[in-house]
Amino acid sequence: MRASIILPLTGDPERTLRCLAALAELPETPEHEVIIVDDASVGLEGLFARLDGDVRIVRSARRAGLANALRLGIDAARGDTLVLLNGPLVVGPGFLEALLNVLGDPRSTVATAGDAAPVAAPALACRAADLSAAGGVPSAPDSFVLAAVCATLARVGSVEAVAAAQPETAARLGGCRRPPGERVELSIVIPTLDAAGDRARACVAALQVCTDAPHEIIVLDNGAPPQGFTAPVNAGLRAARGDYMVVLNDDVEVLPGWWPPLREALESGATVAFPLTIDGAMRADFAAWCFALSRATLEEFEVAPGEFLDPSLVVWYQDTDLLERLRAAGRPPRLVRESRIRHGLSETVASEDPALRAWIARQVRADQAAFEAMHGTAVAGAAR
Repeated sequence: MRASIILPLTGDPERTLRCLAALAELPETPEHEVIIVDDASVGLEGLFARLDGDVRIVRSARRAGLANALRLGIDAARGDTLVLLNGPLVVGPGFLEALLNVLGDPRSTVATAGDAAPVAAPALACRAADLSAAGGVPSAPDSFVLAAVCATLARVGSVEAVAAAQPETAARLGGCRRPPGERVELSIVIPTLDAAGDRARACVAALQVCTDAPHEIIVLDNGAPPQGFTAPVNAGLRAARGDYMVVLNDDVEVLPGWWPPLREALESGATVAFPLTIDGAMRADFAAWCFALSRATLEEFEVAPGEFLDPSLVVWYQDTDLLERLRAAGRPPRLVRESRIRHGLSETVASEDPALRAWIARQVRADQAAFEAMHGTAVAGAAR
């Protein structure tokens, strides 16, 4: 077996189908196998059931991330050469041959797909022995894993960009970017302690791939100095231009098809709607790490002009306060099971800064006292 093509998948049936169809059209020579790493994917079982030929599936029960998913695929690979994809790409018939031809030169250790800078390549090929000797796939945020492989192997040989192996671009695959000036249907508000951190980048990347509606993303960095949760959310909602709004923790990853069911729930009368969390803890009454509302709800349930969440609850208990207000009005939040997300419970308030952690702990205690003064002690607080 000359080459092993390793394809990690998390969802997006349409792009996955196009990718698999393109891989099926690769010529039999150079000899190759395709290893799919099912990284706790959603919506792909029907596609997997239809696969045949020289395709193997390796499964991860929980989301492993790109680096770990590639490692799982490499462990199962039988090829002397590894072709690592960072997701479902549509490749041309000459993709594999063009990459392997470059590696025919012993001075080359990496061949990257496309004519962009190698560190930005969506796929690469390398010798299995070279990568193993270098310690395997380095740990890195998903968007930098292939760049880290390039940097590691560049120490022992050259890295060559291969224009003839250019995959179809994301724009041609039907990306969700919209023309300037288009009406905004949806405003997505994301408070974060670190707007440049891995969590926020992964959250925004998932939104960009999976949100097929005119939308804007409003990211509010509330870490320095700390502002808590309520203030940035209220500020983001004031800035929102959309007919609908979603408040989203930065440790949430939306999945394909997440928005239309929430919109339908709001259009059919839900005051607040929230999706099903499929990977992580779930609350059936109100999982407030991702919730949607209409502009009418925003105006009806604000506690003061421009303040949707109660400003007296700075870090914690805002969601439970909102839940109690909605229940009192006879209009509790609606769980929409057709909309699905993943969530890293309580990662939003995780910080490596001891001073910030201490501030959060103090403020949580103060918020608890304020909440109990309003609602008593019989209402359980919601985890975030």
